Amino acid sequence: MKNIVLIGMPACGKSTIGYWLSKKINFPVIDADKYLEEKENRVISDIFSNEGEKYFRELETKYLKELSEKEGIIISTGGGAVKNKENIDILKENGIIVFINRTIDDISRENHRNRPLLQNPDNIRKLYDERIKLYRRYADIIIKNDDSIDVIVDRIITSLKGKIL
Repeated sequence: MKNIVLIGMPACGKSTIGYWLSKKINFPVIDADKYLEEKENRVISDIFSNEGEKYFRELETKYLKELSEKEGIIISTGGGAVKNKENIDILKENGIIVFINRTIDDISRENHRNRPLLQNPDNIRKLYDERIKLYRRYADIIIKNDDSIDVIVDRIITSLKGKIL
């Protein structure tokens, strides 16, 4: 059974949508960033400050590989997972990639206290501009996050019919 892989910007709703999707289709959901933190017994912000982004991205790939070997799960990726094509190749081997598309204005209004690359508000626009093409390129399905959680989850389920469900 294939996995459902949620990609998108930080604060686009991947974790929340993953949780509610999990409830409706009975797939366990795993937040890839939390999985990495548990495996490393450290928070991502500490990894960024002590070892830098390059080291974090290597760990991210290692743990996405582990997650992609599972079957019938929902994987909520970190926003930057698309920066490394190897991550996408790994995830596509056993998964359908769903891009949760949310406007930059909605993302900017969120609290980014625990997101190291978004501490400076100017970085949000920069990251969005850098990543939006990657999200679109790698997505098997694009879901706009512009309605209630129930509507969005139902859109995903409808889009997955015949592909996984």
